[in-house]
Amino acid sequence: MSRFRLLTVVALAFSMLAVIAAPAGAHPGGPGSPVGPPGGTFWAADVEYVSAVTPAHVPDKGPFDAFYVFPDCPTCAPVSDAAPGVGRYNGGRWAVIEAPGIETQLTNAADVVAQADSLDDTGHRFVCPLIRIH
Repeated sequence: MSRFRLLTVVALAFSMLAVIAAPAGAHPGGPGSPVGPPGGTFWAADVEYVSAVTPAHVPDKGPFDAFYVFPDCPTCAPVSDAAPGVGRYNGGRWAVIEAPGIETQLTNAADVVAQADSLDDTGHRFVCPLIRIH
């Protein structure tokens, strides 16, 4: 995968997080607002979470949880294989994994793994805590 395509997919995922989260009040000041950092909705184990993306360089060392993004579904929120109290949550350390072939919103990692045409590690890593909505 080209670096340009990777950056485009990651930027699209974060853009969708901001769009999806706005109605839910995850980022009350809107994108670019000083009210708080950008964030959005994630799904893990059929539970919805909000997040706050923190700008940080994260070396590709130590454990990371899967952060599945869907290049064939621009309106789909990302899905994680872990969250606080779910799986082996690593405190919001994420490895971005593309899951092509998925065209509708899924809400758990088992469905992503079962339905994706492939799972492609993009090599991108970031830090972002999850906060349960309900």
